[in-house]
Amino acid sequence: MAADLSRDDLEYTSCPICGLNNLEKEFTSKDFLFSRREFSVVRCRSCGLLFTNPRVRENHISKYYFPDYAPYKNIKQSTFIQKAKSILGKIPGDIHLRILETLKSFNAKDVLEIGPANGSLLFFLREHGFEVTGVEIDRNCAEKIRGKGIPCLQGDLNENMREMGQKRFDAVILCHVLEHLYRPKETLRNIYNLLNEQGIIYLTLPNSGSFEARIFGKYWLGFDLPRHVVHYDTETIGAVLSETGFHIDKLEDVPDPSFIIQSMAYCLFKKGKMPGKLYYLLYYPLKLLGPLFYVRLIGSSVMSIVAGKIKRANKDAHRR
Repeated sequence: MAADLSRDDLEYTSCPICGLNNLEKEFTSKDFLFSRREFSVVRCRSCGLLFTNPRVRENHISKYYFPDYAPYKNIKQSTFIQKAKSILGKIPGDIHLRILETLKSFNAKDVLEIGPANGSLLFFLREHGFEVTGVEIDRNCAEKIRGKGIPCLQGDLNENMREMGQKRFDAVILCHVLEHLYRPKETLRNIYNLLNEQGIIYLTLPNSGSFEARIFGKYWLGFDLPRHVVHYDTETIGAVLSETGFHIDKLEDVPDPSFIIQSMAYCLFKKGKMPGKLYYLLYYPLKLLGPLFYVRLIGSSVMSIVAGKIKRANKDAHRR
């Protein structure tokens, strides 16, 4: 269904990382999920960053997060699919297990998740003994999380820093969130201040330099226009983390079959949607085999990053 959206909700912007206007147009694609509206992606000639430009103004972007936007909803599935998920969720590569293992390896106890959406990771971590807090921009999701006994501030992190007070965390998690943020450097600097000295930031986000992104081009799920406003690759994410006070400890490919399958759907199906049975027929074999085969051969659309804080003295020297 096409949305009734006007062109006056767009704005041109300079590069969100280096601030320069040395830009070249890369391609035009469209919002395959909801509005079918076209948007352009440009590259900064100065730092190499890809980003959506013009982009939807921040105070209008909520119109593009429709009620059935997948991260926000609790999906009702058949008994067969639920059983399959319960089994396959325990294999290596499952994102919740990856995060759990990472947090344990750093002896993290107190965890903040930015953009928890439906709260599934927060609930999972609480079940495993962590103290968890959320910051979620969607009001309904934030209320549901609070309704299950987990502290969750509603709104943008940058607007909620005063509410955080003196609270500090062992780990801050952003799963498929950074690419949505209009002021990524401000958010990362605030995260730096919220972390204990030995704290870590854990990120998952699409890799626009991946093999899958190059193969599918404008049909690649990872662009997700206009909701994704910045499109990082390994070099540009490394640069922005370094500039905001972090050093990367680990960068890995994360198996996520949904990127291959949904990108195929955008290419092959008029409405960009693959029949449910066909989707899961492809998804679960790839989910099972991904960590063993295709990720090792061609990498993945998704990267995970664990980064620690650069110590203050080193950080000041780095800025000079």
